[in-house]
Amino acid sequence: MSNMKDYMMWLDDRGIATWCNAIGELIIPEGVNIYAPVLVDEYQSDEKWKGIETDEDDYIIDEEEELIIDDGDMDDCAWTPDDYWFQQQGGLTADAYNFLYTLDSQGELV
Repeated sequence: MSNMKDYMMWLDDRGIATWCNAIGELIIPEGVNIYAPVLVDEYQSDEKWKGIETDEDDYIIDEEEELIIDDGDMDDCAWTPDDYWFQQQGGLTADAYNFLYTLDSQGELV
């Protein structure tokens, strides 16, 4: 999801603006500036909206991920990571392009 779409969803959730499914646009009440620095700062610092948990010292709490130990034995694998990213003729696969496009649209790809 793009940052702008996330911001529009946040505005709708807070009641600042309303998303209209019939026209597929955000309806902004007259006199409301959705680009006001106060609103943008509030959105950017809204940790609950972004799903970021912090402890009492404001350190981000990461969810623990399962640790996978790679023994280097590829015999029990049906495919390798290279199969996901690269075609046999060379070049990236469609899955790789989709993955990179998603990261780019979320602003995560620099």
